Amino acid sequence: MIDLHIPEGINYECTGCGKCCSGWAVPLTEEDYDRISEKDWASLHPKFIGKKLFRELRDYEAADSPYTNAIVRGEDGHCPFLVDNLCFIHKSFGPNAKPAICQLFPYCFNETPSGVYATVSFYSVGVVYNSGKALAEQRDLLEHKWEEFRAMHPHHHPNWSTLQFTVGQPMTWDEYLKHEEQLIKLLRDHLKSIEERMLAGSEYLASQLPNRPAAAAQPTNGEPALKPLDKKLLLSLHKLYFPIKPLGRGEGDFNVARFLYQVFWQGSRVPFPGRSFGFDDLRRIPWPERDPEIEDLLYRYFFSRIFGKLYFGAGFGQLSLLTGYHHLLLVLGLVKLQSKALAAARDAPVVSFMDVVATIRQLEKRMGETKIGGYGAATWELLMSSPRRVKRVLAYI
Repeated sequence: MIDLHIPEGINYECTGCGKCCSGWAVPLTEEDYDRISEKDWASLHPKFIGKKLFRELRDYEAADSPYTNAIVRGEDGHCPFLVDNLCFIHKSFGPNAKPAICQLFPYCFNETPSGVYATVSFYSVGVVYNSGKALAEQRDLLEHKWEEFRAMHPHHHPNWSTLQFTVGQPMTWDEYLKHEEQLIKLLRDHLKSIEERMLAGSEYLASQLPNRPAAAAQPTNGEPALKPLDKKLLLSLHKLYFPIKPLGRGEGDFNVARFLYQVFWQGSRVPFPGRSFGFDDLRRIPWPERDPEIEDLLYRYFFSRIFGKLYFGAGFGQLSLLTGYHHLLLVLGLVKLQSKALAAARDAPVVSFMDVVATIRQLEKRMGETKIGGYGAATWELLMSSPRRVKRVLAYI
């Protein structure tokens, strides 16, 4: 028996759009590979004639994972088994014939001292649109998916033994749960904008510090401003989560040396395919304040991260609670920044809901792939612990 926690207000049902089957080489366990590669796919569909469908994982790709091989991405970036927006493996041999990772997607699980927390990936279009049946009504399915996840990762037990509220301030799991209760309560105040709700969470956490920092002084002209280091930090995170070219080995993780290079030698423009934008250029693009669709999407995204404990401790880089939460606030700033860049790239006068959808899906994929080593985590603790910085960023963007 497991204590499985399921979030309220989150729905999921596959929309059959096929968009989830792109952007990555699908990894295969040894059992997956043996089962799928033995089929004569060329005899079943002309699309597969003369095509290389599988490859062995490189040593660094297979390290610390249950996977041995991968399905080669098609020339269009999609899984080659996507035919007419449907999985050809599923269509030909049933859902249990698909790779294990595809059977689990988009369900995510995080094992903690108070049980297992179930969430869903916002890379899924069905999740983004909150379509289908509530997760709370899918307990039997989720319990089955958790068993599948545990079978794939039998030795995966996240370490929650060294929790910190902030650096040098240890925290017990029960203390964390009390803080989380307050953060979620503030996040559910739908009378306020998502930005106001997230900042209220920062204010709450700052109030729990032994020596609470003074409120940030506003510029004398009343206009919000970013400090040079604010811009460099945003650009570093933007490059991490919204790369404009395929990432090489290790480039998808936060690296202190690369960050220092960006601080001292790189410019201060937001990169985009074929062009770049200045912070002031993007700031002038209107953000649709209190748009109900955008507000709901952002609420569900950040609620899911917090409920699933996917932003601090063993859930993300072993960050302290304060830094992990402030990283989410900077992520909110990045979502606005990237959505504005998407609007600017198509010469649109204002950000649209679809700009935000595209941003959230790419962000979700990259955050799931990103690793933060010890030096990287220490750098984040130094740069993201300040309530003033996150308040400046959100006031400016």
